[in-house]
Amino acid sequence: MTTHLHRILLAVLALTLVAACGGGSGGGGSSNRDNFTYTTPPDIGDGWQTSNLTNEGFDPQLIDEMMEQVVSERFPGIDSVTIVKNNRLVLYWFADRDLDQFDGWVNNQDKERHILHSTSKSVTSALVGIAIDQGFIASTQVPFYSLFDYPNYLRWDPRKDDMTLEDALTMRLGLEWDEWTYPYTSLNNDLVALNTYNTDWAKALLDLPMVEDPGTSFTYNTAATNAIGQAVENAIGMPLADFANANLFYPMQITDAVWATTPTGLPVGGSGLFLRPRDLAKFGQLYLDNGAWQGQQLISAGWIADTVVRRVDISSWASYSEAYGFQWWLDDMVYDAQAVDTWVTSGYGGQYLFVIPSLDLVVAFTGQNYENGARISNLYWMMQEYILRAIG
Repeated sequence: MTTHLHRILLAVLALTLVAACGGGSGGGGSSNRDNFTYTTPPDIGDGWQTSNLTNEGFDPQLIDEMMEQVVSERFPGIDSVTIVKNNRLVLYWFADRDLDQFDGWVNNQDKERHILHSTSKSVTSALVGIAIDQGFIASTQVPFYSLFDYPNYLRWDPRKDDMTLEDALTMRLGLEWDEWTYPYTSLNNDLVALNTYNTDWAKALLDLPMVEDPGTSFTYNTAATNAIGQAVENAIGMPLADFANANLFYPMQITDAVWATTPTGLPVGGSGLFLRPRDLAKFGQLYLDNGAWQGQQLISAGWIADTVVRRVDISSWASYSEAYGFQWWLDDMVYDAQAVDTWVTSGYGGQYLFVIPSLDLVVAFTGQNYENGARISNLYWMMQEYILRAIG
């Protein structure tokens, strides 16, 4: 397991507004934070069974110590903490936060509902799996460009015929791309430039020149996930948001998911989803339970298994992640001196979901650490030194 500081694996919502507004300066601090007093989460009839920490095997003192550091902002910039054990919601806390520029993208007025940034990618991946399960897409081996109906492309390269949907899901497209060298406030950032100068973001991505053979090299690419969303919408023949509601959100009693949209009206699948934290935790439980939510199979177990195969080795450069799957980061954490397989979604500012199947554990965080990415390491510290240690 890697132990040096986390190189933040994140990507901002791909909208022109990022460049215009300074890429995350809003949300300086949550308001009205009080001392933490643990209570069992309320049962609000949203599909969660609730329980308390002690009944599900936690040392409540360790969790209390962790949460005192969250609410006092010794662990700063955390807007919510959600813990699920044994398919029961055992901790749910969210701050009375300030609404910020990201909320403005969808006119969100609900302080509980939160932008997920790049954690949205993992939800878009789930929609791919559902489209495959329902026969709209044959498999991840279909040529990626065959999922679009544009009559022609700029800078055509025969290698584009060889690019598969799997190459897009694992960010090994081979296209010329760089969204990590420059900040998301700069037009030198390829994501910002693409979204600033183009209306159809999927077409703009597909027009880029090739620099490597597909499937050979990982290059983080939010625009690729946005294009995957367009590919799914093309294949299913209905708006992507409607498909997500009907096949994923509504069956999990998630009724107020909202997406930021591209200039063409497509949900921004790479970074534009807003959910409440207890709904985000449902998504983690769905994966832990092999695609079933409270007994209803929403995604095939085969897709879940395929998603978390360690397809791309990134251990040489990515702290806290050993590999990448289908839009999930894959790693090991330590419990009882043993490595435990851990699936992670990672979103700009601290929108993280941790799934540890062997412990029947799901933990979700939202946050506002947009200008201090080093604070994301606190989430891993909380997982390792408090939450995992607290499990008896």
